[in-house]
Amino acid sequence: MKRTLFITGMFCFLFFLTQAAYPWGWAVHTYIDEQYDTKWALRNDNQIYGGLAPDVFNFRFDAFQAQQYLFARTHSDFMKVWNAAQSVPAKALAFGYVSHNEVWGADYTAHRSGLTFGQVGTIPDHPEEGGYVIAKAYLLRSILNEVPQFAALQLPPPVALQIAHELVERGVDILMKQIDPRIGAVMAGAAIPPNPEFPRLLEKVYAGELAQYGMSDAEALQFFAASERQFRQMMVLYGQALMQDDAAAIYLNAEQLENAAKQFLAAYGLPPLPEGVDIKPLLQYGIYQAMLICSSDFAPEVFATINRVDQQLTAHEIAY
Repeated sequence: MKRTLFITGMFCFLFFLTQAAYPWGWAVHTYIDEQYDTKWALRNDNQIYGGLAPDVFNFRFDAFQAQQYLFARTHSDFMKVWNAAQSVPAKALAFGYVSHNEVWGADYTAHRSGLTFGQVGTIPDHPEEGGYVIAKAYLLRSILNEVPQFAALQLPPPVALQIAHELVERGVDILMKQIDPRIGAVMAGAAIPPNPEFPRLLEKVYAGELAQYGMSDAEALQFFAASERQFRQMMVLYGQALMQDDAAAIYLNAEQLENAAKQFLAAYGLPPLPEGVDIKPLLQYGIYQAMLICSSDFAPEVFATINRVDQQLTAHEIAY
């Protein structure tokens, strides 16, 4: 019975976690926004942090409905943040924020249609889907399905695909160190200082919309501030993980995902991980396999994405 409850809990955790984790990896977003640098270091840091920040609500498992609503809004209704930004620091944040979007921004090539790999119509048996990360996730799922420990979870194919999706993003982020060994330090440096501008931007744009979840404007602002603080701390730790060698980075990423599982299970009142159950080896294996299947072609897709995002930012008159 205990094992059944554990598998049920893991099913719920993995499904809800991966439903919320839909960006290019954070190292990819960091690298993209660093390419649009200015001579002002603070502006560069704000651009980089802004490029990460649409995922600020990903791990608010304690307010799941609001989290899911805001995740959709940050990735599809992003221009309101650009329009609400008034100061130069806020515009720098909003510049990065807008670059992230899934409509025409960086996440478009990850999840809608890849440029060098994963175009719509190229994924076997799934002609309607596209995106570099999506295509690689299908490949990784096939590999994971051959692993007894993974097969034992008895996950439906869509959930198994979402897990593979998350692992692909983590694997590509570690591979990004080949392009820029400084990427972890750049990310952590951009996330370390408190950034009061960003919660204020969120308040301007989204606070009133949370009334449907029983939040007043004051409570919404508190929710935004707490979410941003939690996310900033996570990005610092994530950046520090990428500052390590590959083996250590893989281990720390697996550990972070395991910790997220524990947080999710606690937040939803599900049984905790049983004593002696260690999911890190399976997560490590998945990340390593993701690196293998992406190592030969991730860089051309990243560079093509940078060019496309640059063109789209210009076309939509995003500049400051």
